[in-house]
Amino acid sequence: MIDLALGLVADRLNAHLVSRYGVSDALVSVSPLSDGEGKPTADARNRLVMFLTNIAQDATPRAAAGTRSSVQMTQARAIHLDIYFMLASAYDAETYSEGLKLISSALAFFQANPVMTPRNTPDMPAGLNQLSLEISNLKVEEMGQMWGNLGGRYVPSVMFKMRSVMIDAGAVSDVVPLITQPGQAARPAEGVS
Repeated sequence: MIDLALGLVADRLNAHLVSRYGVSDALVSVSPLSDGEGKPTADARNRLVMFLTNIAQDATPRAAAGTRSSVQMTQARAIHLDIYFMLASAYDAETYSEGLKLISSALAFFQANPVMTPRNTPDMPAGLNQLSLEISNLKVEEMGQMWGNLGGRYVPSVMFKMRSVMIDAGAVSDVVPLITQPGQAARPAEGVS
């Protein structure tokens, strides 16, 4: 699900930028900035690059709506995640200002599209119901630590937090019938009135 969520956001941003600037080449890539040896990756050069920086469990996930049924299923709880990603300008020194222009346009795109749902994003993959995107501010010290951990030199970038990515295997661990004898009224499922 994480790959689908990041891919969707990158595709939507790329479509917006390609249309706005009338170019045919991709302007956004989901890629690390550098390979294991510290060399820039080909997918990152002279593009805006999105890469994962952290995965955290959402502390306030939304509760699932209850339904009536003649059986009660015990199911493992879905994991609701916050995905942190960096949008970085990996432009060469000669085209540095081009990268700044694209980051500005990307920020305008996210400001205008803070929430993606199947209604406003028809190509949203099954299993994703809503993604909300917001800037995650880092202090200068935190930014320095982040880039130090990434093993690279700072490039113009902004950190985003994407909420509502859900991992749910749908694994049922137990099925209990609510009607155990003829003529007995069904008990409402837990949480349903």
